[in-house]
Order: sequence, then C-alpha cells, then structure tokens
Amino acid sequence: MKGRLVGDTTMRTRSSFFLLFLVLVHGAGGCGSSPSGPDQASRLVQFRDPASDFSTIDVRDVQEQIVRFDAADRTLIWAASGARFGGWDPSGNFLDRDRRFQVRFGTRDGQRRAYFTETASATICDIEVVAGQLVISPTNVTVP
Repeated sequence: MKGRLVGDTTMRTRSSFFLLFLVLVHGAGGCGSSPSGPDQASRLVQFRDPASDFSTIDVRDVQEQIVRFDAADRTLIWAASGARFGGWDPSGNFLDRDRRFQVRFGTRDGQRRAYFTETASATICDIEVVAGQLVISPTNVTVP
C-alpha cells in the first residue's frame, strides 16, 4: 500500500488496528457476483445532499474510485469489479451502524460529488480491494 497513514506513531498504530478491524469485520461478508437486472438499481442507496437537490448512488474515495451500497443486502459494492462486502448499514448519509463513516458532498471540476469520509475527522478515506479484502485507510484530504 502507499504511505496513506499520517501523524505520529500512535496514530499509525491506532490506524493499523482500525484497518485490521475493518478488514476482519467488513471482509467477513466476502464478495461475490453482483445481481443484475432492473431490480438491482432500485436496491442501491441514493444519497442526498441536504444543502442542494443533488443526489447520487456513486460515492467516491480520495482517488475518485467509486463504491455503491445495496440496501437489501447491506453490502458495499466496489464499482470497478462488482465485488461486494457485507456488514454495511447505510442510514441517511451515514454508512455504518456505528456512524464511523458518512457521505459528505463537495464539488470537483465543477461537478457535485459524494465522498466516503470518516465521521470524526471529516476527511476522505482511501478505499482499496487487496487480495479480495476491503481496506479503508484514513487520509488528511478534506472534501473539496
């Protein structure tokens, strides 16, 4: 992985445990083929910007990679491959039951976008799929 962890050793250690936790909890759902057909689109969570009329199913990480959320299966979908990871429970603009992650809205290149952020720091996360496991890393990048 790239050097995505910032801060002192304590932050790095805490982040490492946090990432391991995410891999174990959210990776436990595994991945599989994504459902197809007209019903799939109706199951995807639509996130709405409370400050405008903008809404989208596409949530971006710090690298502008897209994830989506299936409400019926409580899964995060890696848009690039269709890989699915269980254990997600979107409610409003929060992405998980513990409200550690949330969608925040911003503008990039003149377009409104939704970003996957840490709730506490309000910074955009870096999301990767490594060896079939979902890895979420903190960054210091704020929503544009």
